[in-house]
Amino acid sequence: MSSPLRVGFIGLGNMGARIVTLMLEAGVATTLWARRESSLVPFEGTAATVAESPAELAAGSDVVGICVWDEHDVDEVVLGERGVIAGVRPGSVIAIHSTISRHACVRLAAAVTPRGAHLIDAPVSQGSSTPKVLVMAGGDSSVVEACRAVFETFGDPVLHLGPLGSGQIAKLVNNTLLAASIGLADDALDLGAALGLDRVALGTALSCGSSKGTWSTFLAPLPRLSGGRTGEWAKKDTGLMLDTVRDAGVDSDRAVLALGARGADLVTKKLT
Repeated sequence: MSSPLRVGFIGLGNMGARIVTLMLEAGVATTLWARRESSLVPFEGTAATVAESPAELAAGSDVVGICVWDEHDVDEVVLGERGVIAGVRPGSVIAIHSTISRHACVRLAAAVTPRGAHLIDAPVSQGSSTPKVLVMAGGDSSVVEACRAVFETFGDPVLHLGPLGSGQIAKLVNNTLLAASIGLADDALDLGAALGLDRVALGTALSCGSSKGTWSTFLAPLPRLSGGRTGEWAKKDTGLMLDTVRDAGVDSDRAVLALGARGADLVTKKLT
């Protein structure tokens, strides 16, 4: 993979579209496929090419990025009759940017490896280097490094967390912590209101002070996020985190999990 990598990408939601835009701006040869033609409209007139199927996309790509919603969607585009696995070439890499379980990544890798290809997980998150995102990768270090030049066109930082599935664990801990911060902030606002303060005014004060954080976006009087399945991430990901903890036999009696569940309920009610 010494020559410039050809990238195929599936999943053009809010995060996927940002990733593709940044790759195109960096001059990466990019092929797209989408289940809905409307998702491709923003890329008309760009250097991106469009494949007729995931299999066709994979056949012409060195790296295939997958950024669809959940495990079911990943299975559909990777393992389906005309899925990525049907066209993937030996030596190429499938990078799972979707947030799914570690076990799902291992299962998918078992299907991909006999084809001579590699699978890594590389979930992404809103980072501090906007418009670039945080990339949390798991998998064989040499495979991750082979993809680094591509990942760095849209990611800053790009971090290798460990073996396959490690990126998913990091992403789930991140999102559980975010949901927990929402739950804790809501409790703090309730406390202030019980002490006689206006909840909205207190929220404004706290979002400007030393306790400010991403929680303020989700607890603002009017939602600042819209479209798609924005409000579902917290339920999905905190649920995956709890399953991961139980499967690993780790103590699930942790404050971050309880607060994460509370925050997930709040986000779901507010934004769906």
